[in-house]
Amino acid sequence: MNKWRICGCRTGGLHEYLLVSVFLAGCASGPAAKVHYTLEQDPASRPLQRVVLLPVDVDVYELSAGGVKEEVPEWSRSAEANIRSALLVSRGGGGNCCVTEPADISRLTPEERELLEEHLALFNTVIANVLSWESIRGTGAQRFDYTLGEGLAFLKTRYGIDAGLVILGEDVVSTAGRKTTALVGAMFGVAVPLGHSILMGGLVDFASGDLLWMNYQVAAGGTEDLRDPDSCSTTRMRRPSRRWTSHPRPRCYLRNLQS
Repeated sequence: MNKWRICGCRTGGLHEYLLVSVFLAGCASGPAAKVHYTLEQDPASRPLQRVVLLPVDVDVYELSAGGVKEEVPEWSRSAEANIRSALLVSRGGGGNCCVTEPADISRLTPEERELLEEHLALFNTVIANVLSWESIRGTGAQRFDYTLGEGLAFLKTRYGIDAGLVILGEDVVSTAGRKTTALVGAMFGVAVPLGHSILMGGLVDFASGDLLWMNYQVAAGGTEDLRDPDSCSTTRMRRPSRRWTSHPRPRCYLRNLQS
């Protein structure tokens, strides 16, 4: 499964529980984007000066004609590199772009890296709970008030980093054989899935551990291809969004993750 690359290994990941929760939430009506309730009350209550991009975690799989899904590491690395390139933008003249640097994991001690790994894995669980709750109770049934705890506060006190942007996802690419199978199946009224693309993002306040913002996007049928840099650029990854004009939501972000 999908893992974060820290300390030379991959930890955490987009586990099956989260995948199911995403698909269930995708069937519910209402906006996918969520903002911490304190920011809804007072957008200036969480001043953020330095926001880093945490290790991007996207797995790309090949889906065979028989429906077997197998990760292609080279494709995963390409997708992660494309997303990093698209997200790490320069701060604009109006100060609208806040994600300007990747997290320098090499500066962390072994103990600090382990803490980061644990909290990235916890991010999966928290997001899965949010989406599962919404699939049952519906969007708007709860105020958005979730936290990862204060275990990452050292990133604020020792390194001067206010918050981190977490990006994870999964992209399933159908082979030519799979597409042929789907075409033949359609002729006989049988629906054959052609894969999917999932991207999810969250902004974590390191001082408190609060999840300040989250959003996700699900695309079915192989309509997205994160291996292709041009595809990433055409989804306006590099362009500031007018929707993110109020602090502290990420202003320069994936179009597909914007509400």
